[in-house]
Amino acid sequence: MEQPDRFTQPGHEHLICKLKKSLYGLKQSPRQWYKRFDSYMLQIGYKWCEYDCCVYVKGLHDGSSIFLLLYVNDMLIVAKNMYDVLALKALLSQEFDMKDLGAATKILGTEIHRDRGSRKLWLSQ
Repeated sequence: MEQPDRFTQPGHEHLICKLKKSLYGLKQSPRQWYKRFDSYMLQIGYKWCEYDCCVYVKGLHDGSSIFLLLYVNDMLIVAKNMYDVLALKALLSQEFDMKDLGAATKILGTEIHRDRGSRKLWLSQ
């Protein structure tokens, strides 16, 4: 890394800028983003799934659970009640820049088909 043009001070050419946050494109950026996201999820009461640290789970007041699955910067939120999904989305959007893509139809190459009337879900690759 080098100092920007016209910023170099005589006698201090070897100094570079101190980053206050990760820059997009640096090899450390994904790790820094994950650490920030993970810290926030733990702060709002979620826990890691025992088998995968990119799956967060939280027990809810009605005895059910809400799950957030994270892959790079894509998220899938699953809960019994849509109110709980919307509440989590609201919390996350206060902390992070987010775009809500609606109900998932495909994730990680797997198509998702729902029949809400019969409460069935099909996954196909």
